[in-house]
Amino acid sequence: MTIEERKNLLGKVFSPTSPIKEESFFRGRIEQIRRIVDVMNEDGQHAILFGERGVGKTSMANITCKRITNLYSVKIICNSTDTFKSLWERALDEVQFTTTTKGIGFSPAVKSNLVSLGDRVKGKTEINPHDVQLVLRQFPNDKFLFVFDEFDNIKDQHARAKFADLIKSLSDASTNIKIMIVGIGENVINLIGNHQSLERCLMQIRMPRMSDDELKEIITKGFQQMEMTITNPAIQKILNFSSGFPHYTHLLCKYSIKNALESNSIQVKADELNLAIRQAIENSTEQLRDSYSKAIMSSTQNSQWKPVIQACATCDADEFDSFTTTDILKEFNRITGKDSIRENITHNLGKLCQDVRGLILEKIGTGRNIRYRFYNPMMKPFVLLNMENDE
Repeated sequence: MTIEERKNLLGKVFSPTSPIKEESFFRGRIEQIRRIVDVMNEDGQHAILFGERGVGKTSMANITCKRITNLYSVKIICNSTDTFKSLWERALDEVQFTTTTKGIGFSPAVKSNLVSLGDRVKGKTEINPHDVQLVLRQFPNDKFLFVFDEFDNIKDQHARAKFADLIKSLSDASTNIKIMIVGIGENVINLIGNHQSLERCLMQIRMPRMSDDELKEIITKGFQQMEMTITNPAIQKILNFSSGFPHYTHLLCKYSIKNALESNSIQVKADELNLAIRQAIENSTEQLRDSYSKAIMSSTQNSQWKPVIQACATCDADEFDSFTTTDILKEFNRITGKDSIRENITHNLGKLCQDVRGLILEKIGTGRNIRYRFYNPMMKPFVLLNMENDE
């Protein structure tokens, strides 16, 4: 493979800015794939895929539509202005089929027309769950999978309630229709509300952050496809910076390889990765860069805003990635070489939970049980990258 061929392949193997669409470039998530397949094979079962931003939910939805070949798959991306009616109009428009009509005369020509199921609901002022069922019942021998991605964008609570009613109704009837809801959320209630009747028919599939083994598979298999190599120390650094988010793994691998290829090399070492770290910071989302800038901004040279944030990124955290003031203080003293007391950083922590300081943290609990965590989980690896770049 030539250098030019590798450059052309790079964007497909490592794609930090767009979800993975091709199964040959998808890595890990065996348990989640298995559970989705189980749902598709179980009568009356539907799925909800949820988790933090940046853990690969949309890529999983794309691969599901590719892998489940015995279903007619439709994927819709939800937005903040969508209603139940607008979502199902778009979804049904994606189901297209051909009708034929004969002309008049002794040798009539047969005309073919491409139509969509959306035509069956056009003109309705409102669409309810029963309307959707009636349309799809006209095709009892076909199986459908409707995936609604970024479901958390929907602001219309009536739309969410109608989805719950539809899923319950489809489950009771054990129809040929499957629905998969995908979105950011800590639990099912965040996405579709507290409908206890859905517990039996809606498989809850959490997308956790990826393990180091899964992230390492992204790196090693990707480099194999590129016919390139990477040193073990560079792999370990990428794993540390990624913090379980495949986005950062793809981002650092992409820029590291790009830097190597610019030097006509097919191996990534420390130099290529160090340059990639700076490029990753520059190419992170505007929201992350803006929040971080607000957080560390200060008119004094000895400001402690930056070391407090760094302490939050490197301190011990629990299974929910939250930490206490004591955890932060211990790491803050290690970073600064000071012997501060908790009152010295309490003001900083409070301000970092506000917009004026970029809304870096959110406070959980009250009184003695207060804990903190990053408001945007992807801020933690962004802080780690900046720490490495500063060094």
